[in-house]
Amino acid sequence: MNKNARKTGIITSLVILSLTIVFIILVSVFPAGEYDSAREFLLAFSPSTLLPVIPSFLLVMANIPFFVSLYYYAEEPEKPFAITGLLFGVAYAVCCGCNYFTQLTLVPQLIQLGKLSSLAVFSMHIRGSFVYSLDNLGYAFLAISFLFFSAIFSLRGFQGYIKSVFVVYGISGLLGTIGYITANSLLESFVFISAFPYFIAVLLMLIQFFMMKEKTN
Repeated sequence: MNKNARKTGIITSLVILSLTIVFIILVSVFPAGEYDSAREFLLAFSPSTLLPVIPSFLLVMANIPFFVSLYYYAEEPEKPFAITGLLFGVAYAVCCGCNYFTQLTLVPQLIQLGKLSSLAVFSMHIRGSFVYSLDNLGYAFLAISFLFFSAIFSLRGFQGYIKSVFVVYGISGLLGTIGYITANSLLESFVFISAFPYFIAVLLMLIQFFMMKEKTN
């Protein structure tokens, strides 16, 4: 594997793991909840509600070089799967990046101005809002990205474990999306459950990057 790509993979994996831990801690300490109306959200809002959004936004940016390192990790026959995974990963970054930036910039302004109609559209914590849908679409793209990237690993040895976890994350992420579409609260919970196979997938990939030998080309 290319020396710079390997180094990028190691650094971004460490960053993603750290940010994921911070996100899990913040979302556990400061659960935002979901609301049926902008008025309900406005009455319950506190600045701490936005704290988990910060590592989420940083995760979006860290994932992009991680996807690039996975592309360079792939052998030539698997490159079509890798480039497809990369493209779906970029689509995830666009959807979720726009959403999280909106939460950190526009939403606080709308709350200060008391614009309930706009808040109902742009707050991700309100069911039926535009950005709530955009966020779910982004994570559907991320799940599909991992499914395509799973094809770059073999079934044998340590790579087999990586492939399995990538597939588990992809399926659990898509189950969460199906839950959102069908309003099934059980399936929708997979959006949060999938954070754990995601964490394990990145951790295993970090170990794999450390185990690999560098190539100068």
